[in-house]
Amino acid sequence: MLARARSFERGAGDYERLRPEFPKQLFDDICASAGTRMHGRMLEVGAGTGRATLPLVRRGATIEVVEPSTDMVGVLAGRLEAAELSQQCDLRQAAFEDVDPGSTYDVVIAAQSFHWADPATRWSRLSSLLRAGGRAYLFWNGWRLASQMHDLEGVRALYLRRGHGLQHDVEDHRSDTGWAESEIGTDPNLELVDARSYEWPWRLDVDDYLGLLRTTSQYSVADAGFREPLLNSLRGLLGDQVTLQGRTRLLQIDTHDAPDRSPHRHS
Repeated sequence: MLARARSFERGAGDYERLRPEFPKQLFDDICASAGTRMHGRMLEVGAGTGRATLPLVRRGATIEVVEPSTDMVGVLAGRLEAAELSQQCDLRQAAFEDVDPGSTYDVVIAAQSFHWADPATRWSRLSSLLRAGGRAYLFWNGWRLASQMHDLEGVRALYLRRGHGLQHDVEDHRSDTGWAESEIGTDPNLELVDARSYEWPWRLDVDDYLGLLRTTSQYSVADAGFREPLLNSLRGLLGDQVTLQGRTRLLQIDTHDAPDRSPHRHS
């Protein structure tokens, strides 16, 4: 797990170029849900290159950001400067576990990152960082190969023969939040009050798709001796264009003493 987490210490340029954006509706929903909390203290955990940071500061938020990768911090700092938004973001190279345990926040954001937090402490730490009535938003992008456009049985067979344990994209495992939904209750002060999904189509050149796979941790740390032959075979199987069905999964987590909870779920 540590090796996979550290894979993000390099390759920020490809990550920024190839990873999908989050849906605009996601940020509209977060702002509507957070209400006046958006003008309070906000912490973003593991911001990467700013896929969530910039949309939030453009909506008026001021954010404290921790990101452990020097490479990612550099790209995000450049994006903020180019957009003239640097003053709305306090950016530090640090991990979630480095955040001052005495700090408290109205909103905590984690985009494509909370699964890297220490499993032994992530929920208790999140609970301690949220003020009474505070709210956390955890979300992930994922994708799967479109069944009507690609030979999914052929993809399964290829990975069975040559995958060496790598996961294929016949199913979307990246936005599966079942693990988080089952863990949240381990802290008595946290409650999952909203879970929703956003679906979106995505089409890209096969070389960009294979590059996208290389930006993910499991492929990044895999031995190139079997990874590259696998991806070359996948190129031949998929064709010049790859059609994906994208999904974003959002979890809203409240402290138990949040004053205006209204539990609901969406798909």
